[in-house]
Amino acid sequence: KKVNGILESPTGTGKTLCLLCSTLAWREHFKDTISARKIAQRMNGVELFPDRPMSSWGNAATDADIPTYYTDIPKIIYASRTHSQLTQVINELKNTVYRPKICVLGSREQLCINPEVKRQESNHMQIYMCRMKVMAHACHFYNNVEEKSTEKELTESIMDIEDLVKNGNKHRACPYYLSRSLKQQADIIFMPYNYLLDSKSRKAHNLDLKGTVVILDEAHNVEKLCEESSSFDLTPYDLASAMDAVNVVLEEQAKVVQQNEINAEFNMELASSGLNMELEDIAKIKKILLQLESAIDAVELPPNDSGVTKEGSYIFDLFAEAQITFQTKSSLLESLEQILQFLSGRTGIFVNTSGLHKLSDIIQ
Repeated sequence: KKVNGILESPTGTGKTLCLLCSTLAWREHFKDTISARKIAQRMNGVELFPDRPMSSWGNAATDADIPTYYTDIPKIIYASRTHSQLTQVINELKNTVYRPKICVLGSREQLCINPEVKRQESNHMQIYMCRMKVMAHACHFYNNVEEKSTEKELTESIMDIEDLVKNGNKHRACPYYLSRSLKQQADIIFMPYNYLLDSKSRKAHNLDLKGTVVILDEAHNVEKLCEESSSFDLTPYDLASAMDAVNVVLEEQAKVVQQNEINAEFNMELASSGLNMELEDIAKIKKILLQLESAIDAVELPPNDSGVTKEGSYIFDLFAEAQITFQTKSSLLESLEQILQFLSGRTGIFVNTSGLHKLSDIIQ
């Protein structure tokens, strides 16, 4: 009937199993109903079962008053707080008679099996190195995904995160991209519920909630997570870290420019750092960071350290003082992306890019 429900029951009463079985049973009935309607349509409205009119199949597929026809069967999204809780749910599913096609979504940190990417010191660096390797088709685990994604062991098994990694290693195929591939044909998708509540995570995992059945299990912290998904913190350390990273790029690019001036004088081949940005553009990024730091420092705080609260729209005014606006957003993000890619592919001393990553996420 397309309604929302909140169910509460003491621990140990079988809520998870009830949710799983009832939802999967409904989905099977839904599928049968749709199939029957399609058969009836193909027969030009002649019912296959004249003693049982279509109305007797129930209204699982439609509203009671408005006839609607679905082009496919709705997916079920089952979300819980952590992956360990999802593993328990998947183990419960294994003990039922249902054998739907399932998929469990996780992060690169949990699913990546590329040794070079896993060695990176931060999650942000793992993400950027992974993206670069994928774009260059330089990760053989990723390159095997398309071929291995049709293996019965992967498509028909009920796998949790650990099973996915184990099978990824066995088939030499990336578990992270395997899970994204399996998602397309999955009947039920398992994920932590912050993947649903955070718009950036939904976009990253290409999650379309339209027409899906969403179940939030163990949802005690959903309200808090909703608040957090619409909030961010930007500390003085983050800005200092971002400026340090930009300074490294500035210095290296300045050396390249200086070297090229000498090379040009002697008709030698010009050097390249691999970064397709002018020195002035990098300097503009540093200027923006300095202006943002000054704008934040200029906010007057009460003497009792109680902090200050302003309207939500104030953040746009604050960012505008540092030339961060809706008009400059795209070009700024593109510049930050180039700098981050350059630093992620750079060898030598580790450069902390967490501040730049955080600023990029905030601007997005």
